[in-house]
Amino acid sequence: MVAMRYSISEVARYFGTAVSALRYYDQIGLLRPAGRRGTVRAYGRDELYRLALIQLLHQDGMMSLAETATAISGNQPGDQTAGRLVIAESMREMRHQIQRLREAERVLEHLLTCPRKDPIRDCPVLRAQLEHTVDTAIGTVDDRSP
Repeated sequence: MVAMRYSISEVARYFGTAVSALRYYDQIGLLRPAGRRGTVRAYGRDELYRLALIQLLHQDGMMSLAETATAISGNQPGDQTAGRLVIAESMREMRHQIQRLREAERVLEHLLTCPRKDPIRDCPVLRAQLEHTVDTAIGTVDDRSP
């Protein structure tokens, strides 16, 4: 039985990515095609798995391409230290972003239910949040000034 091969344009369409992105992944060694049909890059099932992993880590996991490369191929066989460190740092950053989004969600929910006629201008809860943000920013700036 012959393994299915997919052209670069088919893969781009199936995975919702640009052909130029797949060419770039090949250029930087992140995703090599299984072979070629004439001059057209062709991808097999293993390459499709790798592309799905790249998308998971890069897009959904919010890793840079360099971090993604380290996470999936930057290690020596049997040594997963570098990849695990990159993944752990990405998780720390993601958790921080999730915390910020939850805080923003709480403010927005309050603004939707605030009894004030004009919550953007008159809400004491929003005002307190803004006061805290400004005080924190000024304190950070003041700490760094000579």
